[in-house]
Amino acid sequence: MRSRMNGWLIALITTLLFIVSMWIPDAWSARKLRVVRIGIVKDGPPGRLPDITPLVKEEILTLTSGEFDVRFPEAKSIEGNWEKAEIERAVDKLLADPEVDLVITLGYSGTNYVCHKEKLPKPVVAPIVADARLQDLPVKDGASGVKNLSYIDSFVSFERDIKVFREMFPFRKLVILVRNTTVEAIPWLEKKLRQTAYEYTIDIDVVPVELSADRALAAFPSDTDAVYLMPLAQMPPGEFRKLIYGMILRRLPSFSMLGGEDVEAGVLASVAPKDQFLRITRRIALNVQRILLGEEASNLKVAYPLGEKLTINMATGRAIGFYPSWSALTEAVLLNEKPERVERRLSLQSAVRESIAANLDLAAENRNVAAGEQAVKQARSVLLPQVDLDAKGEMIDDDRAEFSGGATPERAVTGSVTASQLIYDEDSWSNYSVEKELQRTREEQRDTRELDVIRDTAVAYLSVLRAKTLERVEKDNLKLTRANLERAQVRVSVGIANRSEEFRWESEIARNRANVLFAQATTRQAENRLNRLLSRPLEEKFVTIETDLRDPLLLVSDPRLFPYVDNPRNFRSYSDFMVAEGLEIAPELLAFDAAIAAQERILTNAKRAFWLPSFAAQGSASELLAESGEGKRSDSSLDDTDWSVGVFATFPLAEGGGKFATIKRAREELSRIQLEKGAVSERIEQRIRSALHQASASYPNIRLSRSAAEAARRNLELVADQYARGLVSIVDLLDAQNSSLRADQDAENAVYNFLIDWMDVERAAGRFDFLMTPEQREEYFQRLEEFFNMAGIEPIKR
Repeated sequence: MRSRMNGWLIALITTLLFIVSMWIPDAWSARKLRVVRIGIVKDGPPGRLPDITPLVKEEILTLTSGEFDVRFPEAKSIEGNWEKAEIERAVDKLLADPEVDLVITLGYSGTNYVCHKEKLPKPVVAPIVADARLQDLPVKDGASGVKNLSYIDSFVSFERDIKVFREMFPFRKLVILVRNTTVEAIPWLEKKLRQTAYEYTIDIDVVPVELSADRALAAFPSDTDAVYLMPLAQMPPGEFRKLIYGMILRRLPSFSMLGGEDVEAGVLASVAPKDQFLRITRRIALNVQRILLGEEASNLKVAYPLGEKLTINMATGRAIGFYPSWSALTEAVLLNEKPERVERRLSLQSAVRESIAANLDLAAENRNVAAGEQAVKQARSVLLPQVDLDAKGEMIDDDRAEFSGGATPERAVTGSVTASQLIYDEDSWSNYSVEKELQRTREEQRDTRELDVIRDTAVAYLSVLRAKTLERVEKDNLKLTRANLERAQVRVSVGIANRSEEFRWESEIARNRANVLFAQATTRQAENRLNRLLSRPLEEKFVTIETDLRDPLLLVSDPRLFPYVDNPRNFRSYSDFMVAEGLEIAPELLAFDAAIAAQERILTNAKRAFWLPSFAAQGSASELLAESGEGKRSDSSLDDTDWSVGVFATFPLAEGGGKFATIKRAREELSRIQLEKGAVSERIEQRIRSALHQASASYPNIRLSRSAAEAARRNLELVADQYARGLVSIVDLLDAQNSSLRADQDAENAVYNFLIDWMDVERAAGRFDFLMTPEQREEYFQRLEEFFNMAGIEPIKR
């Protein structure tokens, strides 16, 4: 039974396999792909520009894989040898060839020829366009409107180039280098070039170029100011380098329509992007795919903006004595720039430490303290022994000398030494004590100045970071405006907007560029201010190290802090703690303490003046060194040496009421200083609490402003997409862009606003956390915890 079942199973499987084997060839045949043969026309053989043919083929094969069997027959790929007639024959040949289903022109002349043909018997994709308006290419509702014609307009514009070139260099006489076949193919070209030149009040000379650089250079008029290069794809690389070298020798600024490749080769500038041909290969493949899938080539949109990016070759600029203006530098990419080597690097902490060591205001305070030390020594010196040396030559009348009995000779030379020592003098001791307290005042004033310098330096450093960030935001906004200009150009090309929108965006670009310049100026001003605080040359360059909320040197980066401030009750207690800390160590109050101690000593001295005399001891010795005339000591019994020793007490008995006035004045001065200390104490407390309230508002604003910026950015993306599709107006997009810009500025400002507010908190409290050692930070948190424990508050650690 089992063997019988196995036999049936084998027979069934064999039958199924036979049926499947018979069906597969039919199914495979049914899925056989349609063969499409594509012909390619190039203006000439590969030269100095990259040949994009392999990339175009690869993109087309990738996109159409599984849909069509696309082939590129070798015999259907023709080069025109840079000759107008040969290029046109090649195009006509492929258009008439029944074995070619679609034609692609990969050259300026071939593209221009097919775009102006009256009839095209088969689809043609013509992607290599120089200037669609200059070439007068057909356009209808954003497409070619010509049966079987699809071209690609990347919005390269001679008029735009001239405008940018003139902003860079105010020339009057311009030479335009044009490929000779282009002049032949576009008879109206020179007329249109002259029309544009007339609008910009410049004179032009159109110079056709073949292969020789020398011939082109020889055709330059003697009064040439600048040179504009239209695409010169036919020139061999060596001849093109010779052409550029010749322009540099003549110190002529040059501008290329083609783009970054020419700038890299030595042309001064261009606004066309580099590798623009490589970037349109995907668009070529997409157009081919859509045509093969049945879309009419005449309906495919031609707009494909590649964007603008001013590129300047600084090596060429240096060679011809040109340097770009501030306005040009707002967007320019600089090639071969000699980067200024900046070895000086600053962080928040290093900048502050450098300012403590080098700031001139603080250095002046240090000199004041040093001078005060000498004032203390000077006050002390009167309490120590005093020794005076005297020498005297004297002559008196002879009768008096004779009568003196040798005590005072008629002519005598004497020398003496006198020593004195205050035993006790209240005024001198009081002055010494007062001067020591005044020195404490000077030291605390120096410490106050140091805190101000630290705060000012930290704020200046953060201001530099903020200025650089806002400068980047303005540059990003400028890029966005340029992208919106490209969207407007597409809208104009498809007929859903008029050119007024382009002009509106160009006006917006000019305003954005001005904003970038102002932002750059703000950055330089912030750098100047920081350099001044560091006593450095104001224009000295430096590299900053970013500081944000994650900086481990900042107390706000320590998660232990947040349980003490995360609700109103804890925040009030934390404010009380900061006030207590600040009042204890504030150098302003410590200076008042020293001033009060000095004034109390002055008052004590004034009281003692009523009953305490001054005591001093003095001794002197003199020696007669020479004598002559009458009354000589040698004629008497006196010797040549005299000496004396004495103790003195001095007490001013009456001063006309001056002592009473001194006491009253001292008491009033003491009361004034005490009141001033109280007022300063109140101001310090207010400053601490106000700074904390400000920081408590600016910290959550960081998250809120970031959320607002993200929402504004998403809204802008949505509106920009709708604008490109013609669903909203330019006013809607401008409003969305401006809202996004303000939100981005607010978001970037929020972090630095909080950090600056935190610097104000720390200045008010008299201590900066980023200068604390790890041990000091631990002690800070211990004191904070003890303060909360004494208040009976237990922070909630989330």
